[in-house]
Amino acid sequence: MVALVAFWALFLPLLTSPTGRARLAARTLRDWVLDLPGLAIQGTLIPLAGTLLLLPVLETGLPNLARSWDLPAPLSFALNFVGVDYLYYWNHRLLHRPGLWPLHAVHHTMRDRDVLGTARNTLWTSFLLVYLWANSLFLFLLQDPRPFAASMTITAVLDLWRHSSVGPAPQSALGRILGWALILPTDHAGHHVGDGTSGNYGANLRWWDALHGTQRQGHALPDVLGAPTGLPWWRELCWPFGAPR
Repeated sequence: MVALVAFWALFLPLLTSPTGRARLAARTLRDWVLDLPGLAIQGTLIPLAGTLLLLPVLETGLPNLARSWDLPAPLSFALNFVGVDYLYYWNHRLLHRPGLWPLHAVHHTMRDRDVLGTARNTLWTSFLLVYLWANSLFLFLLQDPRPFAASMTITAVLDLWRHSSVGPAPQSALGRILGWALILPTDHAGHHVGDGTSGNYGANLRWWDALHGTQRQGHALPDVLGAPTGLPWWRELCWPFGAPR
């Protein structure tokens, strides 16, 4: 529910400003076909898969480990916000390797900073992201999963935010404060320049890019982001192999 409210808060500027309405009017049928299924999968199917499939499998196969971790609330929160975020950094970085790039290439066909494109992907790439598997495992292990789940929600909200055009200028006071730790929308837009090989692979925290030498700042962002795959839309959704690097 919180993520849904955040989505509409980020989508409303598109509806209420002339520039935003012009961008919506310029969207093609292809854009809608690529974006809406991803939002449904990431916002509904992935959580259901974790809750209704993976958790019951873990509870059946490993009953002695269920609710076996008694972590203080701050550590439980950090396990997701920091620990899973670090796993995602590597997950995302690996998706930019040539052999795995086709699985992620459609996400980089976004042409604008647009919350609607947050989950643009193939119909099944979301199942390869670490969030589904790591979050389900830790929810299974934790005695009190509520702080961990709260961080999951914040992570989902930040995912929507960094794909939008709503955010502080990096050199503003607020931008410098938030940008000390968080990936800002402008940082992630830099990742979406061309095919995204320029870096900024992090999700919540910018520290991982700084630690591993993949942080890029000061991008001069073009009016249009992304790079086309050259594939028909049905291939992008179902079988993206063959997309050029």
